[in-house]
Amino acid sequence: MFRIKIPERGNRAFWDTVIVVAALLVALTAVRAFAVDPPESRKMSRQLAVMEEIIDQVLLDSPNFLVFGRENTSGLYVKDVGMIFTFRASLVGKDMEEIRKWSWPFEVKTEDGKTVIVIPDEESESDTVDEEAGEEESGRSWKERRLSRHDRLYRRGKTELVDVLLDYGDTLTTLKDGQWVVIVARLVESDYFKENKMSHLILKAKIGDLRSFTGEKISEKQMVERIVEEEY
Repeated sequence: MFRIKIPERGNRAFWDTVIVVAALLVALTAVRAFAVDPPESRKMSRQLAVMEEIIDQVLLDSPNFLVFGRENTSGLYVKDVGMIFTFRASLVGKDMEEIRKWSWPFEVKTEDGKTVIVIPDEESESDTVDEEAGEEESGRSWKERRLSRHDRLYRRGKTELVDVLLDYGDTLTTLKDGQWVVIVARLVESDYFKENKMSHLILKAKIGDLRSFTGEKISEKQMVERIVEEEY
């Protein structure tokens, strides 16, 4: 299981920049007035576009994150930071049965030739228990089990994003040592995010560390420990 270092709260300048940029991207407003710089070369522009496509494909193939169509990722360059990639995502449902119960919280039955609508009690819901969770979930309500499943989906989804940084971060060769590769996920349309009061996930890695990892100067464990995470 990955361990990710949480940044000190004192380092606000970086996060203020990232939050402003991500919010502006989502809102489709003019961002250049807020310290967003144009790519320094055609090569940098191509690398931004390729990384956008990589993240889009990872999200489309993900069994954990749910995205809303292709070309969901936007990348940009901030000279004092590095490259920032942002997207919107939710979490996948377990199966269509879960979607049915979520969308239609009642059951239609026929008894003695009559149609009867039955509204189930959430606490007595006998939904199938997730095999991975085991017997410990058998006494939980359907809502608790669903949130537990979504917690696992979210943690796995974060691991997928960490893998993107490990596998492709060093391909951004136009970045200079000291700059960062940053992934900003806007988390939407999930009760799990509402319950945990989360709307954003930020993962960032120094390009110098990613190059050291690719060059086998540091281990995967050391690299992962240098990835910085923030949720809010």
